[in-house]
Amino acid sequence: MASAPSLREGRRRGFSVCPVQVYLSYNNISSLKMLAAKDNWALSSEINQVGLYTLEDDKYLSFHMEMLVNVDAAHAFLLLSDLRRRPEWDKHYRNVELVQQVDEDDAIYHVISPILGTDPKPQDFVILASRRKPCDHGDPYVIALRSVTLPTHPETPEYRRGETLCSGFCVWREGDQMTKVSYYNQATSGFLNYVTTNVAGLSLEFYNTFKACEKFLLDNRNDLAPSLQTL
Repeated sequence: MASAPSLREGRRRGFSVCPVQVYLSYNNISSLKMLAAKDNWALSSEINQVGLYTLEDDKYLSFHMEMLVNVDAAHAFLLLSDLRRRPEWDKHYRNVELVQQVDEDDAIYHVISPILGTDPKPQDFVILASRRKPCDHGDPYVIALRSVTLPTHPETPEYRRGETLCSGFCVWREGDQMTKVSYYNQATSGFLNYVTTNVAGLSLEFYNTFKACEKFLLDNRNDLAPSLQTL
């Protein structure tokens, strides 16, 4: 279980951190870890060694993608944790604005998605992104995403406000320069309608996005060498 950052630690780093933000960050990480730890994931499809797993739980349908990439785990962690770079590989992210840097490992972004399918207007999201390095040997790097409300970014007529319940990445070091990247998404019915109503189509959609993610990691694996010294 992830440990919540202390208010003293946040102030020491030069950030203003309130108790609500600390709670949201802790809950963000722990929710993703609990979703990843569930033992009843079912393999729905596998395309070129990229597996798509599904999990039916109450009124939600969760998805889990998994692949091995020839990239250092710490490097993958840094690349994937900056949502501003996600439009480079994920077509569902048209534009990403950093709204608030809560502390060193938590940030709030405003995400705009393109119009897809029969949706009359684009969606937007206000997302808290929380990242954590491994606590112990064998633990993953964690990047957790969830929707939050922010007074400076209310709903507008221009977009349809979407919601991310629980999603993100777990990144494991599997050996010398080999990394297992797992993506999780707990989806609402609205999200499913937004992407596709066909499970086979959804499998291909996730696969194409995940392969684009792999290419992004490989193309940029030498970009952040100085930053890796702290990880």
